Amino acid sequence: MDQEKIFETQAEKILRYLRSDIRYNLKAIPRPFFIEFTGSPSSGKTTTITELDKFFRRQGFRVLRPQEGAEVIRHVERTTPVYNVRTALYALSMLLDESVGHKYDIVIFDRCIFDAYCWMMYWNEKNLLSDEEKKIVQSFFLSQLWANFIDVAYFMVSDPKIAMEREQKIALSSKLGETTNPTTVANLVRRYTEAYLQLSAKFPQIRLFDTTNHGEKEMVTTIASDILNTLEQKSQNGS
Repeated sequence: MDQEKIFETQAEKILRYLRSDIRYNLKAIPRPFFIEFTGSPSSGKTTTITELDKFFRRQGFRVLRPQEGAEVIRHVERTTPVYNVRTALYALSMLLDESVGHKYDIVIFDRCIFDAYCWMMYWNEKNLLSDEEKKIVQSFFLSQLWANFIDVAYFMVSDPKIAMEREQKIALSSKLGETTNPTTVANLVRRYTEAYLQLSAKFPQIRLFDTTNHGEKEMVTTIASDILNTLEQKSQNGS
């Protein structure tokens, strides 16, 4: 037997050991559940994600909590639509990679593809993205090829006054940021509300959640209950 055939025979033996129907069959081992959070500043998004991550891990789930795109993509200026396209591509690539793997049971995104849809509205209003360009980018990120991988998504908003009170409660400086001021927050709330109205019929997995009159415990409990009910039903339906 020549060397090439020996190598091929050895490789076949190794592959037989590694490969099994269960290992490669997404029906036998389901993809992870994907949850996305997006919304206006100081609406409780980070608090909720932190508590959900803690809860699921303590229950024995393997949970991935990816860094938010804004924490990773720092080489692109925030003054252009390219920035939000790039942060969304970062999240989308992770969504696609993890959808065909079995390392995790639940992946909780702090902004993903629905967030990208909303930001294209922002850049269009700034006249830095044409109507046609906005539609193209939005359609890409919400393609039917992967949009329904997101099992449940929350558009979290809060009254600007309440949001500012939350922001200043633990802030080291009273200086307001570009997106953390009453006017900008009000525009973001409007934008997320509009996006929800545009998308909810096609994507019933999205929720608009106004946290204005919710304390932290009530907010987290309400969302956790909805997530658990949704994922339990999907588990029973096998989808």
